[in-house]
Amino acid sequence: MENRELEQLKQQFHDYADTFIDPTRDDGPYLLKKKHTIRVCEEILGLGQALALPQEELILAEAMALLHDIGRFEQFKTYNTFLDLASENHAHLGLGVIEKMNLLHGLSARDKALITDAIGFHNAANLPTDRDDKTLFFMKLLRDADKLDIWQVVIDHYLATDAGNDKFIELGLKDDGGYSPEPFQAIFQHDFVKSSHIKRLNDFKLMQISWVFDLNFAPTTARVKERRYIEQLASTLPGCADLDKALDHVFNHMDTYIHDTCKPC
Repeated sequence: MENRELEQLKQQFHDYADTFIDPTRDDGPYLLKKKHTIRVCEEILGLGQALALPQEELILAEAMALLHDIGRFEQFKTYNTFLDLASENHAHLGLGVIEKMNLLHGLSARDKALITDAIGFHNAANLPTDRDDKTLFFMKLLRDADKLDIWQVVIDHYLATDAGNDKFIELGLKDDGGYSPEPFQAIFQHDFVKSSHIKRLNDFKLMQISWVFDLNFAPTTARVKERRYIEQLASTLPGCADLDKALDHVFNHMDTYIHDTCKPC
């Protein structure tokens, strides 16, 4: 994939996203996803540069980030939610949009496969076991870049003094001050919390904390630590012994992972 093809793809994405945006109505959800996409493109480029990717692979990575959430627009228009469990898998919706609009026309079969595989699995609980190393690398890179921006989005929301309960970010979850046991159990096992175990807002925040166990590259973990994402998320949760224990697991995991795998990043 060449830079001119990426620039054309950017224009097509912006043209498509803007069809959902009408200044005469509340378009917060659509703008949220458009801005998220732009920032994920920036995050994936930063990670790619830290990992010393060649220019042609940086272009490919940015294309994946550009299209990874294109299904969100149709999802919200149709279902008035970003919750996949209450609508459709937004990654699969996105692949349908990409095919319908023929956005990858002119790319090599290999580049098309890398892009569609990365998008198709960017929100999956587990990665496939039947893909080659390069495909898995790009899948992991997109997942890491996506998480980095989602963390910033939710933290900004939680810490805002006038946040209220934003159903688009908090998915309409009840904020009753309590916790469910399953998210803590997952963290104690150094696993990320599954969406099926989310019953209340604090569970959702624990899931976001547990994403550190699903990161794939030392530069990503280093950014999480430098930006103090976990500390900021934890500051919005009511204290309890299980939370303290969970945070110890998370911080120890990050320190060990960076120490064992990180070259200068």
